[in-house]
Amino acid sequence: MPARPFVTMLVPVVCLMGCRGTSSNTVPMQPSTAESVGPAASALADAARELSGTWTCNGFIHGPGGASPSDVRVEARLELDKAWLRTDFVTVSGEHPYKFTSYRRFDSESRTWRNVILDNIGGSATSSSTDGITWVGESAGPMGRMKIHDTELLVSPGQMTMRGEYSMDGVSWSTGYDLTCKK
Repeated sequence: MPARPFVTMLVPVVCLMGCRGTSSNTVPMQPSTAESVGPAASALADAARELSGTWTCNGFIHGPGGASPSDVRVEARLELDKAWLRTDFVTVSGEHPYKFTSYRRFDSESRTWRNVILDNIGGSATSSSTDGITWVGESAGPMGRMKIHDTELLVSPGQMTMRGEYSMDGVSWSTGYDLTCKK
């Protein structure tokens, strides 16, 4: 099962759909009770305006044998009474089948985004970000604990680049994925 160890390494490095500023051509969402509560709800609503919908991503997912061309589908939406931004990630082509669901929320007290991921191979990851672009955290899974570092950059409305790295020792870093996504 050579693909399984790689997928386990990929689990912690995929942390998608963070906070972004609002572009001028997005459609405003109807305010809900959760959105009208304060800064956390406002930040979450802003991120949802930019990120909700279906994204088509392509690029490379890196495994033990090197980089594999891959296509990915990402769907994001507000859930649980609009308190969390949910993201479903599914690899639709490439050598390494992988999917996960993540939940993301902004904590206005600490001014930090929190992200939690659960995947199809029993792994989990948590990460945080102060700017919605750079995410750092840890994962746990069949291979043990790993440090993670992800970058998600909204290039323009409807276009994003993502790069993820992981480290087993916190010193040596390996690329997990490089993707370009369009909505």
